[in-house]
Amino acid sequence: MNMKTFKRAGAGSLALLGAAAAQAAAVDVSDVVTDIGAQITPIVAIGGAVLLVVVSVKAFRWVRSALS
Repeated sequence: MNMKTFKRAGAGSLALLGAAAAQAAAVDVSDVVTDIGAQITPIVAIGGAVLLVVVSVKAFRWVRSALS
């Protein structure tokens, strides 16, 4: 393939990609955003419980080592 044909093929590909992007409709993400927002409360509760367990284990080990 010579350079002129290669440039034409590249320009044609870019033109097709640009036209396809211009034709694409906007995606409605409002349902997904609402669902993610609704999941914040359980995620915070689980994260808080995990943090409490980790801190409790560290405190227990610290007190146990201090008493030994």
